[in-house]
Amino acid sequence: MSFFRGSIERARVLVVDDSRVIRKAIGKVLGSEFELTEAEDGEAGWDTLTRDDRTEVVISDIQMPRLDGYGMICRIRAAEDPRLRDIPIIVITGAEDEITKERAYACGANDFILKPIDSAQLLNCVQNHTTANHGSAGAQPSQAMLRHAAAVEEAVMEEPGVDAALEILQGPRPGTIEPYALDLALKVIPLLEFCDREFDLELSEELRTIKNTLSRIR
Repeated sequence: MSFFRGSIERARVLVVDDSRVIRKAIGKVLGSEFELTEAEDGEAGWDTLTRDDRTEVVISDIQMPRLDGYGMICRIRAAEDPRLRDIPIIVITGAEDEITKERAYACGANDFILKPIDSAQLLNCVQNHTTANHGSAGAQPSQAMLRHAAAVEEAVMEEPGVDAALEILQGPRPGTIEPYALDLALKVIPLLEFCDREFDLELSEELRTIKNTLSRIR
């Protein structure tokens, strides 16, 4: 299916992050203006890029399984195909140290954004890298979108362990979870339910099973 901004097809942006919550949150910020595709690690991101010649910008996390952000960026910059080699890459990470930033730029990243993400910064950054191809700076973020994005940042972007928490909670069996862990699990569930509602993660059945399990061992 094709999408158009006015008479121009919308730019396609690839979001590479092992957290589906973060991918959905970025989608909330960019989805009204750009067509988005997703990949859960560097290998999947590379595979998507080689198959999809419409991708114009890559947004990537650093810490990911199989192939991390550094490895994916280096592979892209070493590609023989100019389309791949020259594609703009925006790194998004929670690591604030200068070494991470310097290494990302050394590998070939074009921009570097820290979590929690400033929605306007991210939107403007992607717009800047697609302006040359589309001939306009793009629409400015609406106040409603910015308010919603701010809520996303506060509730999700500062909670990088949401996916890890879900994985932990999917595993416990009656009698195998420590009391302190049970207390922590009960506090995490409301956040997971919020994320499920906000980002359509389709976790309702998983969360129902988890809550039933926890209720038996309280």
